[in-house]
Amino acid sequence: MKRSALRFRRLNTEEVYRTCEQKLVELDKHKRSEPNYDIISQVRAVRAINLGLGIQKPGYNIYVAGVQGTGKTSVIRSFLKKTAETCPTPGDWIYVYNFKNPESPHAMELKTGIAKRFKKQMDELMEQLTVELVDAFQSEEYETNVNSTVNASNEKKAKLFSELEKTAKTKNFGVKSTRMGIVTVPIVEGKPLSEKDYSELSDEQKEKIEAERNLLEPEVLDFARKVRSIENDTKNKLEELQSELGDYVVSQALIPFLKEYESQKNVLEYLDEVKKHLLENLNDFLPDEEDVEGEGEDSVTPSSYHLKKGDPHLPYRINVFVDNTEIKGAPIIIENNPTFYNLFGKIEKNIEYGVYTTDFKMIKAGSLARANGGYLVLNALDILRAPQVWDTLKRVMKNQKLFIEDLGEQYSILATSGLRPEPIPLNVKIILIGSDWIYRMLYQHDEDFNKIFKIKADFDAQMDRSQKTIDNYVEFISTRTKVENLLPFDESGIAAIVEFGSRIVDDQDKLTTRFSLIKDITIEADFMAKEQKNKKIARSHVEKAIDERYARSAAIEDHIIEMLERKDIIISTNSRRVGEINGLAVYSLGDLSFGVPTRITCRTYKGKPGILNIEREASLSGKLHNKGVSILTSWINATFARKSPANVAATICFEQNYNGVDGDSATLAELCLILSSIANIPIDQGIGITGSVNQFGEIQPIGGVNEKIEGFFKTCKLHGLTGRNGCIIPVQNIKHLMLNREVREAIEKEQFHIWPVSKAEEAFELLTGFYSGTWDEKKGRFEEGSAFDKIYKMLHQKSEDKKEKIKKKTATKKPKVTRKKSTRKNLV
Repeated sequence: MKRSALRFRRLNTEEVYRTCEQKLVELDKHKRSEPNYDIISQVRAVRAINLGLGIQKPGYNIYVAGVQGTGKTSVIRSFLKKTAETCPTPGDWIYVYNFKNPESPHAMELKTGIAKRFKKQMDELMEQLTVELVDAFQSEEYETNVNSTVNASNEKKAKLFSELEKTAKTKNFGVKSTRMGIVTVPIVEGKPLSEKDYSELSDEQKEKIEAERNLLEPEVLDFARKVRSIENDTKNKLEELQSELGDYVVSQALIPFLKEYESQKNVLEYLDEVKKHLLENLNDFLPDEEDVEGEGEDSVTPSSYHLKKGDPHLPYRINVFVDNTEIKGAPIIIENNPTFYNLFGKIEKNIEYGVYTTDFKMIKAGSLARANGGYLVLNALDILRAPQVWDTLKRVMKNQKLFIEDLGEQYSILATSGLRPEPIPLNVKIILIGSDWIYRMLYQHDEDFNKIFKIKADFDAQMDRSQKTIDNYVEFISTRTKVENLLPFDESGIAAIVEFGSRIVDDQDKLTTRFSLIKDITIEADFMAKEQKNKKIARSHVEKAIDERYARSAAIEDHIIEMLERKDIIISTNSRRVGEINGLAVYSLGDLSFGVPTRITCRTYKGKPGILNIEREASLSGKLHNKGVSILTSWINATFARKSPANVAATICFEQNYNGVDGDSATLAELCLILSSIANIPIDQGIGITGSVNQFGEIQPIGGVNEKIEGFFKTCKLHGLTGRNGCIIPVQNIKHLMLNREVREAIEKEQFHIWPVSKAEEAFELLTGFYSGTWDEKKGRFEEGSAFDKIYKMLHQKSEDKKEKIKKKTATKKPKVTRKKSTRKNLV
């Protein structure tokens, strides 16, 4: 076979890592006296946020999407602060007693800063009335009027009683007033009869007495009617006296309120109801008869009456639900723990005699109520995790009303004295922060979501690497230095962070926008510099911080390296083998991603044509990997079965794989592996390979290229670098290379190499050292002596062997003997 005469391109150190020149870091230009919190390279997201905050219509709430650490919350807080300052401050909200329907406390909106003062004024009013009403009703003038009315009533009753006595005497009866009413007593011979004397009378005498009593009965009934009328008149007069006095005292006490709140109609209406209720329940402010009778050293002072029976003044108290006194502009609430009660409010309970009781003063506001008239920031994952929160939030936002409910009542968990507070009109802009995945899930599966959150602000995880964005990095680092009180950075230190920003996104032309990660690196580099007692943070400190950050999470990778060293994981990097290849895989552990070579093997044999994916048979293969194997079958058939079927049976296996395989980045390795096995051509095990292949044999880019190369380099270094070691990668991945310092040094010393390829044939030639060959349309074959020519012949030789076997089998068969049917009849 022909050996490959092509000299393949190898990447140099400048191509595998894009440095940041120190002259691009202009520190003097970015020295500021004050920190700068401008938003960096999020034009699309900023425009969406401005639009969402500017449209004051229902449904224009904002969903902020993007990866963690891109500064979403900081940006939102900054935007809201600027916007809220220009907005009017919303009013206060209070709950008051509903005199018409006590089970439904009444919600009232007051001007900003009024609620607390109004509550204090009402409490003082109750204390004032408690004293003034008692003093008024114990005054000499009031007692004189009461006594005059009572005496006049008593005189009228006495006169009527005297007239009844005279009438009764004419009928030989006396009249006596008892607790049971008027009793008539017969008089015989000028002497009232006792019950004993009456029983000793004859029947004739008794009949005569009863006849006289019957004649007197109408007079007695008329007397009783007149007395009741007098007493009712007296009672009405006393109540009128009490009402007039109470109305005077209460009206005088309310005069300051009526003047102060004359512009607030709802307050005046409430005060009118308070006055009516007060006059109907004046006795709640007056001492009991027992207290009056027991006056002395142990008597109860007016201000302590409510302590004896609870608070009789509760209906006149004020529950300050939302107080915006300290708010400047619109309120901004960031709710970090959005449970049902924290978000929507709650009705607290007291336990009395084993039963939960409550009242309107125990209604407490949640984040939605506090953010009313402003902005509420929530985390999407948090509200989806909390029971009943998402459904209730949607209902509240659709109705634009806040209902304060009790989960215990809804599920009949607690026997409570239930309240149904009046709902509060809601005008709040919700900013929901979450991932793209949650956004897509809600958009596709929740029909209400896109009606409520019509604005999506998408934060990009990367930005172009240019002089402007480098300046942004310098500005950000300068700000963090002031805010976190860090040592100053020199040009080399900032250049190292810029390079780290490209490494994070695996792209030489991009920088990460995960500024929380950049902030962490600045803090850790500051520690490294102070530990070494330096006055400035340089490149060495940044690189050490990055190395240690990696090392802190590299325990699993170290265990795998140890297993490679002990040969528990079988990997060869200094031999040539048929049907074996070193593919490159990436392990992602959340805070760390690292590459590990994986040994892929292939066996070809005579059998049912096709490629058997052992991983798939063992249910360890993902959909993308299965797709890649199908593409291999297509490419092999299109390449080697142009005239007749290429009958090949092959099995592919990822050795020592127990966790599953997915992705199509191993298809290039698998293709070269199958060709090696068919042609019996060994593959250089010192070369790792990664890349995706399409049906035309074109190489497609893959992810995690830096981790894959660095992982294979560690394995090669472990076994000893031969100068031939290296990795084959798709040519499109060159711009994604940001390899670490150790790999770059090995490339510079030509101990390790990176070969970019664009076609499957190039990768095969690199791995085997043999020329692949091209198809000759005129001759209907591959070039004589090429590797593909050998493969083509072997594939079709198997087909010819099969045909020859069929011919031999046919030739050795005995001819069939046809027997004539017997014409003899069976004899019975």
